[in-house]
Amino acid sequence: MDIHALIEPARAVGGDFYDFALVDDHRLFFMIGDVSGKGVPASLFIALSKVLAKSAALREPANIGAALTRANAEIARENAAAMFVTLYAGVLDLRDGALQSVNAGYDAPFLLSPGREPRRLDSDGRPPLCVVEDFPYPTEHGRLEPDDALVLLTDGVTEAQNADGDLFGLPAVMRTLEAAPAGATAAEVAAALRDAVNGHAAGAEPADDVTFLVVRWSGAAPPTAP
Repeated sequence: MDIHALIEPARAVGGDFYDFALVDDHRLFFMIGDVSGKGVPASLFIALSKVLAKSAALREPANIGAALTRANAEIARENAAAMFVTLYAGVLDLRDGALQSVNAGYDAPFLLSPGREPRRLDSDGRPPLCVVEDFPYPTEHGRLEPDDALVLLTDGVTEAQNADGDLFGLPAVMRTLEAAPAGATAAEVAAALRDAVNGHAAGAEPADDVTFLVVRWSGAAPPTAP
């Protein structure tokens, strides 16, 4: 696997977050999210949300929907400030590319495949975490082919503005991904998006955090010799 993330907060303490970890020898958990609000309260809520979501996924990696359902209930109980979290989380099986995911109020990720145009991954958005405390999040299933890459980004990317108030927008994201060379690493894809957003903004004050997470699956590892 090849994974890379970067975040550029709009303020000293932002509202975006990401995380990833191997849950066992062959499955990778990853997530990206955005907490309502900014500053210290959002930062504290991010810490809570990350810990509980990751802990739930580590306990139940075979069913990410059930894990996020449990995490949602736990986070909501500790949510005195009535914040909410948009989140996309997945578990990628590194043996065969099988992907299970949950979309909690998030934009569907982009999928880069060798020899094909970039496209959006099919994904049905569900409520953000902490909006419906007992919502049963379903697990969505898919599969990556060798050298496919998932590109996840927060809304601060598409809503980045220049001095005239023009948004970067989804078409610019697509153009940037289309220009990525075949075989580009996760870091190269993330850097190209960051540079395109910064070039569009041209020094204008950012209105929101900008965060990217790129997960590339290289294919199943060859069997080891006995």
